[in-house]
Amino acid sequence: MKDLNRPFGIIVAGVGGQGAITLAQLILGAAWKEGYFVHQAEVHGMSQRGGSVNAHILFDNKEVSSPVVMQGAGDLLIGMEPLETLRYLKLMNKEANVVSSMIPIKNMDSYPVAEKVIHELKQVTNSILIDTDKYTSKLKNPKAGNIILLGVASKFLPIKDKTWHSIINERFAGKDNTVIKKNIEAFEFGRKLK
Repeated sequence: MKDLNRPFGIIVAGVGGQGAITLAQLILGAAWKEGYFVHQAEVHGMSQRGGSVNAHILFDNKEVSSPVVMQGAGDLLIGMEPLETLRYLKLMNKEANVVSSMIPIKNMDSYPVAEKVIHELKQVTNSILIDTDKYTSKLKNPKAGNIILLGVASKFLPIKDKTWHSIINERFAGKDNTVIKKNIEAFEFGRKLK
């Protein structure tokens, strides 16, 4: 367990049906297994209709008093969709890392030009943009995009590889063994991306 001098704040942002809450629960479980005090808050919004969904996770060496990442205090933003990533940038501090999918989910008529959204994200210091469709195709696993993003983001978290593998095993324990294996493969693929 790494000593922290303040709570570490993470936002997971996406749209309904993308698995933002599942991803947040994996992070929560991994941080808890490492011995941190952890809090999580979720906003489902209009998730049933593809609306905005986000989860806040805070962890620390000592008791965490709030489950909400305050404006300018976030350390890591994991965006499953570029516009949602852009929406939550204001909650990040200046040194925060941003890991985002580049694949838009155009769930509204007024969705901005995707290229402009991507261009804005590329201007963000410490941003890593991932073509999740390209990599899920390469892995022959269309549902692996979030776990790939988690693998990339895990490089910025003080959590050991074996803890990640353990929490992925636990989360998908009710599924076929192949599902666990494919998720660990996707996670490791993300870890190796630059």
